[in-house]
Amino acid sequence: MRCRQDQKGGTVSTEANARTYPCVTYAQPGAVFYACSIPAKDIIYRLEIRRRSADGINGIQREEDPRRISDIKNYLISPSAVLPTPVVVAANSEDISVTDGSLTMLREGGSVGHILDGQHRILGLRNSSPSVIESFDLLLVFVFDIDPYAQATIFSTINSTQKQVSKSLMYDLFSLAPGRSIGKTCHEIVKSLNEDQSSPFFRRIKMLGKRNDDRETLSQAAFVDSVSKLITDQSGIFREYFESNEDWVIRKVVLNAFNAISKAQDNEPTAYPRDYFFKTTGFGGFIQALGQISKQGQDREDLSEKYFYTIMSNFFAHDPRPPAGVGNSAMIEIRKRILHAAGLS
Repeated sequence: MRCRQDQKGGTVSTEANARTYPCVTYAQPGAVFYACSIPAKDIIYRLEIRRRSADGINGIQREEDPRRISDIKNYLISPSAVLPTPVVVAANSEDISVTDGSLTMLREGGSVGHILDGQHRILGLRNSSPSVIESFDLLLVFVFDIDPYAQATIFSTINSTQKQVSKSLMYDLFSLAPGRSIGKTCHEIVKSLNEDQSSPFFRRIKMLGKRNDDRETLSQAAFVDSVSKLITDQSGIFREYFESNEDWVIRKVVLNAFNAISKAQDNEPTAYPRDYFFKTTGFGGFIQALGQISKQGQDREDLSEKYFYTIMSNFFAHDPRPPAGVGNSAMIEIRKRILHAAGLS
């Protein structure tokens, strides 16, 4: 055994055959990072991939894309292949020490951290031949001892402008934020409604943007985007409830409204598909009208399921067929018809 001083100034034990690499330290307002070059064969099997779908508390990664992994594997065979961008890793100072410009892995084997960015490059290498792996050194950037929210922030900052990361995963990650936020409130509402067996949204939401069941017809992102606008707008119907820490009221109004839709559909002859208002067009059109009809309900001191049921019964009675097409024009038409049914146009 020998000892080294860690990045916090303490002393840690290291195994005699622990691996050490030169590193560069650089500080930024949000964190201190440690960059070093490490042979791929030394590191690719020592990095964890924590998926959000498997670990709702500490996981941040999206599902792996087999096609992308295969593309990277095939690319790495090329004599001119390069992987110039860093793999970003969240690590624990109990597993790695940094001192005097050197980074030391304190144990010969086992995990040294989990990937914040670069999972597909690592998986592409893991699927490659030993000779390909041997030919690569990788740029690793380590950040130490940060909480899941900070990890999610780094992940989303790197990935939010890239097409491959779904917006639903972004919203789910930011539910890790300590304290209250509009995004977190909307995430908790949609998650609750999706898991509540008595809710009309039960198992209808594509959480993290990935469909696991044919019933899942509405994305988490579509729900959060639509409902959050009723909070963020200065005249948003849900703004006062959010500011008064009454998120349960927001959930209850949404629940009453969509229960009313389902029951009105049961009792009125209509050509609308059963899941019409649980898909993007129908949901979006109804939410666009929800602010105004809820304001009318507030004025009447009535936001009950019965109030919304009366409106939707009128809606189906007068407009039994859905508008042609999809997208924004159909949403606008749905909004217009609902407001008419409520006597607001």
